[in-house]
Amino acid sequence: MARLAIIIIVSCALLPSFVFMSAHGDGLASEILPPEMIGNKNVTLSINSAPFLIDNNHVGTQINFILQDASTQEPIPQVTLAVSAFKNDQALFGHVFMSDSGNFLFDVAPDNSSNKISINEEGGILPGLLGHGGSYQIKGPVFASGGLYKFKINVLTMGSYGNQVSKTYDAAISIPITNEYPITDKDDGKQTITIIAYYDQIGNFQYDSNNKKMSFSMPFDWNQDNLKQVTVVHQELKIPRTFSSFIVTKYDAHVNGVALPDNAVSIDDYSSDDQRIIHLILYKQEVNTIAAQQNSSKPEMDFTLSPSNQTAFPIIQYTRNAQYKISLSWDPPKIIAGQTTKFSFQILDPYLVNKTVNSIDYDFSIIEGKNGLLYHHSGTTNSNSNPNTEEVNFPTNYTGPITIGFENLNGNSFSDSEISGVVSQPHIVPEFPTGAMIVAIMVFSLAIMFPRLSKI
Repeated sequence: MARLAIIIIVSCALLPSFVFMSAHGDGLASEILPPEMIGNKNVTLSINSAPFLIDNNHVGTQINFILQDASTQEPIPQVTLAVSAFKNDQALFGHVFMSDSGNFLFDVAPDNSSNKISINEEGGILPGLLGHGGSYQIKGPVFASGGLYKFKINVLTMGSYGNQVSKTYDAAISIPITNEYPITDKDDGKQTITIIAYYDQIGNFQYDSNNKKMSFSMPFDWNQDNLKQVTVVHQELKIPRTFSSFIVTKYDAHVNGVALPDNAVSIDDYSSDDQRIIHLILYKQEVNTIAAQQNSSKPEMDFTLSPSNQTAFPIIQYTRNAQYKISLSWDPPKIIAGQTTKFSFQILDPYLVNKTVNSIDYDFSIIEGKNGLLYHHSGTTNSNSNPNTEEVNFPTNYTGPITIGFENLNGNSFSDSEISGVVSQPHIVPEFPTGAMIVAIMVFSLAIMFPRLSKI
């Protein structure tokens, strides 16, 4: 049950990126097309895929089509569909499928040992003669990797196999895929960056250690027809907490050279104990802004992500039981080993805007990484709306990730929250010894005198 409440809250905040159903095929894991009249019946078509994520253990994908009566949500019987599937503008398969119930289930088993694709109707010895159950097995070099899959679906019959109709749908689903990228940072050593792409497969991942910048690309069609269909593009990056250079309060993110707004980048420090999750979420408005401002419209999105020179305060976190909301800032913005940092915080009502909760007990801790305690204080919040403060003297012998913890708010052991931070090394100004300075003055003087001496 640990962290369950806050994970639910974070999931709700990100909900549109997972479950928005679009009026067009725009690359989501499931889609319900808008109702349209076929003959005298208002009909809608839904498409779903499972599992949601393709990883190294992937053995197959199930795709479900249902033709429904829009008013009753009941499947329409005796439906015939001609379905063609495409990826990267290449045809994967095309076939005519039939279902007595209007419910179709395609069991897709990827098999790269053959270039041929086989499609077989399931349901006994004589499927078709004894009815059409709507279950089909598709085997071949298809759906072996994540990415954007497009479908052209022609409805040929509905209501009865003798009732011929003609209706065409364009739909698409995106099957996310996980990629891991080992990197070496000049300050933090070897790290592994994980990226889950929720729209299409990514590539060309690079890390610039000197500039602390990640970059990667993803295929994307910038024509107006596709822009009208896109609802959301989502990338999820998992950053190890040991990667101190990237555990910051704010990031600079760009797509095709266009800066993303702050609300397109969200930080999740709750879903994993050893990783920070960064979500890059572009809704239709952001995608259209990029289309209008980018210098060129090459068929891809080029992402960059780097720590910002600015600090995003206050940091807002919910407690894991969602009873309180914590607003936290600190000064100076960069925590330095051997120096004092002043932390200011407020405990807020989670449902009212800027409404503080007054006079409750709290435990405030600074933890080295996840285990070693650097600082702890038990106190009571102010009885007014003024921020509470904690001044922490950081030791000179520790730099790296820290966890800023709030626990036992109002005596409730489930009212706790954790915020990540980093202790940095002090900026050392090199000393210039007196002897060295004398030598430098002598060299400088000789350099000035040398042209005069050469003329003597």
